[in-house]
Amino acid sequence: MILPCLYLDEPLTESELQFVTNTLVGPWAKFRTQATSIEQRRVPAVLPVPDLDGMFATGRAQRAEGVRANLRHAGIRAFNGHQVVWVMPRDTDWDAVFQYAIREETGFGPFVAQRWFVDNGMQVRGSVRVVNTEMLLRGL
Repeated sequence: MILPCLYLDEPLTESELQFVTNTLVGPWAKFRTQATSIEQRRVPAVLPVPDLDGMFATGRAQRAEGVRANLRHAGIRAFNGHQVVWVMPRDTDWDAVFQYAIREETGFGPFVAQRWFVDNGMQVRGSVRVVNTEMLLRGL
């Protein structure tokens, strides 16, 4: 099985992809996925527009419904019943919306390739790490 690695704004770099592959693919992987490789796929970034006050009229769940078509366009339906990899975008609000939508589409929380972190109140890019959100959702 080829494990899809979905991204919104920027794909993983070669070294980040190697780290994520080592974490998720093969007999020595930290998380057992049964994947033989990882394939990066861009999710079309057609996002809802905020209103005149800069706010979104609907909540995250409604915005997630709006972006599910973007995920389907990226081929997520082929992975119904399987975890996928999600590359966290810089915008944490959209990250939450897409993670929710991915869970709705596949039935599982994604593995998140996180490279954006908050440091002293500012968002900074750091070394990538992989978070198994399905385990977090189950409280493991």
